[in-house]
Amino acid sequence: MLDTPGTQSSPVSGTGTPMLELRDIHTYYGHIHALKGITLDVMQGEIIALIGGNGAGKTTTLRTISGMQRPKSGTLRYLGKDIAGVRPDQIMLQGMSHVPEGRRIFGQLTVRENLEIGAYTVTDRAVIQSRIEEGFEFFPRLREREKQLGGTLSGGEQQMLAIARALMVAPKLLLLDEPSMGLSPLFVETIFDIVERLNRERGTTILLVEQNASMALGIAKRAYVLQTGEIRLQGPAAEIASNESVRKAYLGED
Repeated sequence: MLDTPGTQSSPVSGTGTPMLELRDIHTYYGHIHALKGITLDVMQGEIIALIGGNGAGKTTTLRTISGMQRPKSGTLRYLGKDIAGVRPDQIMLQGMSHVPEGRRIFGQLTVRENLEIGAYTVTDRAVIQSRIEEGFEFFPRLREREKQLGGTLSGGEQQMLAIARALMVAPKLLLLDEPSMGLSPLFVETIFDIVERLNRERGTTILLVEQNASMALGIAKRAYVLQTGEIRLQGPAAEIASNESVRKAYLGED
């Protein structure tokens, strides 16, 4: 448990309109109050880390943003438009992709077929092929396994495929939910290197949910700490990483 007082975060300081704005978002699963007034901003070009323990509300936050879970109250705006209650496919058409926890690739389809499904909203075959090639440039291992069934890939390769599939719609904002879960240290390093490259080379804005707090805070510009559905801390990632309560609770330091 954090010993820092549970104060609600305020909008990020600075100029410009946030790409993504959550204001006092409350989300329920039946009678369970999962998100209790979440407020956060994501500015264009940022990597934002969202950290916290199991049951903190991290996945629910991403599901609410991408339209998979409807908030009961609050304001949710993306690119200046209200998207609360908008269907996930419509939100995706506005330039947002969500890589869910557990990867959820199609195991009985090949790598290429998985990528083609990711581009189901794209009608131009030349554009689809170009984006597949871009995905192979970021993930050379997928090119080697282009005709292999997704279900026969290793966990790390499946995570690469899940991210590459999400990139098929050329998202402006990428939501990543626990990309390092269950992966070997080598694959964890690879995945985080690619996340940094996507941000640096493509300018993709990334909201990253990750239990490996040390890795997440190492690449993020800013971070939010969730606990039992509330934001307890927010600020520059380096400051969050140096916070004594965070170091004890999430970085495994005494």
